[in-house]
Amino acid sequence: MTETKTTHSRTDRDAATTVGDDRPVLESRRRRLTAYLRHNGERICRDAAVLTTWALLMTIWVQGYGLPRWLCYVVTFVGVVGYTHVTSPWSRPYVSPEER
Repeated sequence: MTETKTTHSRTDRDAATTVGDDRPVLESRRRRLTAYLRHNGERICRDAAVLTTWALLMTIWVQGYGLPRWLCYVVTFVGVVGYTHVTSPWSRPYVSPEER
């Protein structure tokens, strides 16, 4: 495994060092957050929309049929857990310095 180091600028503390899996090592937490949100932003928004819609529909369904409120929580929780098992996890396009 050859480790190469590429610096973007003098003031950039995020020396993009490549490791075995070709993801850059980002030193700055701000840069890591920005890279993570850019990489997963669409998925995060889509997942939030799906889960919000599910919770809203379950609330309307439970209230519409006059079912107990606890059932709404159970059905919503089961739906959220099921959704997280069906979808793939969000990924990180970088490596943290602690992982080197």
